[in-house]
Amino acid sequence: MKEFDWLEKLLIVTGTNLPNIKAEVQDIMKDYEYECRYAEGPRKLVAYKVSSRLIRDSALKAGGVGGVSGAFATIPGLGTIGSIVLATTADIAILLRLQVELCYAISVAYEVNLDEDELRAITLAILGFSGSAQCVKGITAGVTRKLIDELAENYLKIGVAKASGGVASALLPRLLRRVFKFLPLVGVPLGASINIVSTMKLGNQARKYFSTWHDPISLDVCVGN
Repeated sequence: MKEFDWLEKLLIVTGTNLPNIKAEVQDIMKDYEYECRYAEGPRKLVAYKVSSRLIRDSALKAGGVGGVSGAFATIPGLGTIGSIVLATTADIAILLRLQVELCYAISVAYEVNLDEDELRAITLAILGFSGSAQCVKGITAGVTRKLIDELAENYLKIGVAKASGGVASALLPRLLRRVFKFLPLVGVPLGASINIVSTMKLGNQARKYFSTWHDPISLDVCVGN
């Protein structure tokens, strides 16, 4: 699926940023380690709170991306089908890069060590899983991990390059169905809110996967954002 090899390239490019992502997340973790040092089970709390911050920050960035393509429909002379398609392609590429890097960052917050191919396959699986029919509210972390592990294992068998084509061909129709965000004047806020929600949803699925703790987390013992 050569027309979808951009997703494979995106995974490779974001992978080159992994050392920087690790350094940034580890710096954030230090702040929360001081904050949570009196709490029982601080490692669990630090990971949860750091991942919450990562999800929030990525969602806000994604909201900014959502306004870019929506704006094309509000500017006289630019609200053509060709302009919208062009803007949508850029929107989706930037959004997915943010979401891929969010998955990588959450894996660092939970101190999950994987080689780059495994991390790419798992991230690809999370991208494909989030928003799919299998991804329903209330699904447990254990079930999420099992389903994503099965997908990632299959992706490694057939090769991430081939798998990325299949995931992209499934993702694009799902994302492009949101074309109603290009309604004049309403498009910008709709595009932003859709990207925010999808990024938060993906971040929560990534946290379910990378978390190794199944017991509820009490945030009463650790204050702050």
